[in-house]
Amino acid sequence: MRRAFLLTTVLYAASVAVASAVAPARVPLHFAGSGEPDRWGSRTEAVLTFGLIGAGLVLLLGGSAVLVDRLPLRSGLVNLPHKEWWLATPAREAEARRRLRADLYGLAAAVMAFLVGVLWVTVAAARSDDPRLGWPFMVAVGVLVVGVVLWTIWVSVVRYRPVEGL
Repeated sequence: MRRAFLLTTVLYAASVAVASAVAPARVPLHFAGSGEPDRWGSRTEAVLTFGLIGAGLVLLLGGSAVLVDRLPLRSGLVNLPHKEWWLATPAREAEARRRLRADLYGLAAAVMAFLVGVLWVTVAAARSDDPRLGWPFMVAVGVLVVGVVLWTIWVSVVRYRPVEGL
């Protein structure tokens, strides 16, 4: 999952660079619920905004995955199903850390991939005669939301249940 995160991060950075060259001078920076732009800005502001959002999420999400090895799992900051079982032996704790790290990188990769889509939908809207978010954006949001809900259920019910032999 770490590779997926790194790949989507590189893809996002490349997308920001390409957007800086192909976006028009005026870019929608916010859209109303109807999908119509309700705030516009310059290409520079858009590229800077997308760059800062991406960098912030890379630091937050990627940094969380890196911190799994340093954070005491007994801490109240870590919400781990069956925590006492996972922390009962060093081998279980190591496996819990491995799983947590992989899950955080996977979530981070999904978020970065979604941001690539948001960036390109925004650029497409900016270049369009009818600048609005269309069905591709709504599908992407739906896929992300359903994916995160299903992932959360899987993690809560299956991924961290106690395993015999560990």
